[in-house]
Amino acid sequence: MEEKNNDERPTSFEDTLDVTESKHDIENRMQMQLFASATSDRSTNTIHIYDIAPKFSYNESPSNVSETAFRNRSMRVAGDEYPVEIQAARIKRNNGEEVLIWPGEREECIEDSLRKLATSGQGILVNGEAGVRFTLYQLRTELKNHKHTYSYDQLREGLYVLRRAGLRITNPLTGESWEEGFLSRLVEGGQRGVKDGPSYEPWYASFHKLVTKSITDLTYRQMNYPRLMSIPGQLAKYIYKRMVAVYTFADLDKPYQPSLIQILEESGRGVSPDMKINIKAMNRALSQLKAQGATAHSEELKRVKQGRKVLNIRYNIFPTQQFVSEIIEANKQQKKHRANAKKTMIQQIKSTIS
Repeated sequence: MEEKNNDERPTSFEDTLDVTESKHDIENRMQMQLFASATSDRSTNTIHIYDIAPKFSYNESPSNVSETAFRNRSMRVAGDEYPVEIQAARIKRNNGEEVLIWPGEREECIEDSLRKLATSGQGILVNGEAGVRFTLYQLRTELKNHKHTYSYDQLREGLYVLRRAGLRITNPLTGESWEEGFLSRLVEGGQRGVKDGPSYEPWYASFHKLVTKSITDLTYRQMNYPRLMSIPGQLAKYIYKRMVAVYTFADLDKPYQPSLIQILEESGRGVSPDMKINIKAMNRALSQLKAQGATAHSEELKRVKQGRKVLNIRYNIFPTQQFVSEIIEANKQQKKHRANAKKTMIQQIKSTIS
C-alpha cells in the first residue's frame, strides 16, 4: 500500500512556521545535536519526568463526547508528588462521528518512533520547540520494523490524537506547570501543486515542552530502542522506561524495589479492586521484561497485609548484566554531553567578550 497524499491539507511546514532562527534557537541547536549524537542505531533517549508520567490509557475504547474529557492522576519524583492532568482528544472520524480518544498504546508507539526519527538526523529546533520532520511512510516503516503495524488512516488519527490530547504536569515545589498537547504542533504533509509539477512535503511535529526542556537541560538518558519497541505490554514498557530514568545506580546486587500500587497508579493503568488482577498484571509485566533481557529475575520482597487481605507488595527486580552495562554507558554519555555543553558555552562567552 502506498502513502496517499491527495486528501491532505495544503499547508506546508514553511508556510506555517517562522523558520528564521533566533539567537535562542542558535544557542539551543547545539543541545539538539547532542540529543541526536547521544544515541546509536540501537538506542533512543528517555525524557526526564515526561516519560514516567501516567499519561497513557490501557485498552480503552473511544468515549462519547458527552462524557468528561479530563482525568487527574499523580506521580512521585524524588519524593515529591507531581499532579498530572490528561485531556482526551476530540476526534471527528470519516463517518462524521465525533468521539473522545484517550492516548493509548498506539499513540505511545507513534511518539516513541517520532523521537527515534528525531535522533536519526530528522530532529530540528524551531522557535524554541524541539520537533521532527517525517513522512507517513517513514513512520509506518519504522513501526513495522518493530512489529507494530498500522494503516495510514490509523497513523493519521493517532497523530491528531497526540496533537489534540492535552497534558499538564505541575511541579509541586515551584508551582510551575507544563501544559500543552502531547505534540504541541502538527503540520500535515503531502502533495503540493507547484509550477514545475507536484512535490511532496514532509510532516512536522513538535514535542511537548517537557521534551524540549529535557533536551536543552541535558536531563535525557540513553535507552535501548529495539528492546523498548519489542516489549509487548504497556505496563512492562512503562516499568522499563522508569528503570532507565530513575534506576541510575543499577547493580547486579542492588535490585530496583518498586511497590505494586506505585507502579499501577503511576503507570496510568490504575488499581483494580480485585488484588488478584493487580498481581497478575504485574507478574505478566515482569515476565515480559525478563523475556526481553531487561531483568534477570524478580521476587516479592514484602507483602503488606491487613489480616489476610493483601494491600500492597514490594518487589526486588534484579537487572541483567546487559541492562547494567547500558545504564553505566548512559551515565557516561550524560556526563560527557554535559561537559561538552559547558565547554562550548565557555567558548561562546569568551568569543563574545573578544
